[in-house]
Amino acid sequence: MPIPPPPTTFRCPKCGWHKTVAPKSDVLVRGHSWFEACPECNHAPLERAPATLVELAMAKLRDVVGK
Repeated sequence: MPIPPPPTTFRCPKCGWHKTVAPKSDVLVRGHSWFEACPECNHAPLERAPATLVELAMAKLRDVVGK
C-alpha cells in the first residue's frame, strides 16, 4: 500500500520564499507538492526540512481557505 511522504517545508535561501506541503497520497506533483527550484527566483537547490506542527497547521488552514 502506498504511503504519502511526511509533511515538508521547502525554503529558498536566496529570496526567502517558503512553502509547506502535506501530500495526501504518494503522488507528488512538481510545482504543487514538490519543488526542485524556487518558483519566485528560480534558485536551485531548495532547502528541505520536516514541517513543524505550526507550519503544518498553517498549510492545512491555507488549503481550507483557498489562498
